[in-house]
Amino acid sequence: MPTRKITKEEQEATAKLSRERLERITKTRRHHLRTNARVLKYGAKSFVRNTWLSVAAIAIMAVTLIVLSATIIATHAMGTAVDKVEQQVDMSVYLKQGTSREQIERIVGRMSQLETVVSVTTTSPEDANREAIEKILARSKDLSPEEKATYRQNLLEAPNKLPWIINIKLINLKDTSELEDFVNSDESMEGLIDENNPPSYASSRRETIDRIAALMNRIELIGLVAAGVFALIAILVVFNTIRMAIFNRKEEIYMMRLVGASRWFIVGPFVVEASFYGIVAAAIAGTVAYVGAFALQSQFGSTLDPTLDIMRNYWYLAVCALLVAGIAIGVVSALLATRKYLKQK
Repeated sequence: MPTRKITKEEQEATAKLSRERLERITKTRRHHLRTNARVLKYGAKSFVRNTWLSVAAIAIMAVTLIVLSATIIATHAMGTAVDKVEQQVDMSVYLKQGTSREQIERIVGRMSQLETVVSVTTTSPEDANREAIEKILARSKDLSPEEKATYRQNLLEAPNKLPWIINIKLINLKDTSELEDFVNSDESMEGLIDENNPPSYASSRRETIDRIAALMNRIELIGLVAAGVFALIAILVVFNTIRMAIFNRKEEIYMMRLVGASRWFIVGPFVVEASFYGIVAAAIAGTVAYVGAFALQSQFGSTLDPTLDIMRNYWYLAVCALLVAGIAIGVVSALLATRKYLKQK
């Protein structure tokens, strides 16, 4: 029986029907779940199979995350140190010895109303004199108790030339303009400034704060630059590792493309494999960061306590941040390495 020749129109219709059936199948939820499960399975197998080849990639990613974690911890700890020093710093305004209590109270009341002022306290000439004497005696370690008592009495009987001192704590130590305007122009201050002791809008502690702040900025900049450099190195290492895996599976990838495998089915296992690198690196970095930070607690004491409290109370956020950073490095590296396979021919 002679066979009927299939026309070109029938061939096209059959091919169209096949494509439509394939599209319907690939669009089903079950198909997507099955594909993703296979991608995850193949990626995990590749990670286990290439573990020793990936040691360098995991190590450099771990170093990147450790440097980034150390930078954040150091910056926060130094910020806490700056806040503590700022709480101990005040500005000093010196008034003449003959200033009355009423004048002092009036100045304190008006000065306390300034928006940039946190608190205002006063030190009388008598209190300042006693404090100065005690400091002198504390440095005189060679004197016997009887000699110190005699020395103290003589100093107390000497003429007291110390001025009244108004101590002012500011919200922002760098913003002294409002206080300076008050001291220079307010009527309550007129004629009361001690000419021998000009107002002190800075101190040794202020210089310490500036040094700590400058050091903190340098550490933050150096840490971020170092983390960026290591991140680039990590991307290059993971890139080369994935490229090597692609080279080893070149024929397999070629065959998958011939049979119509989707882009994600080809690229997905490499992305999963690189993500596992990031997860392992994040685990290593998190362990090192936490162990290192708590080991330093005995050396830095209360300065590090607020930072450790945050790490202790919000550990899950730190873990998530490290995982996101590690996986991001891995995914970016994998996508760069597989970019030539992302376009279907």
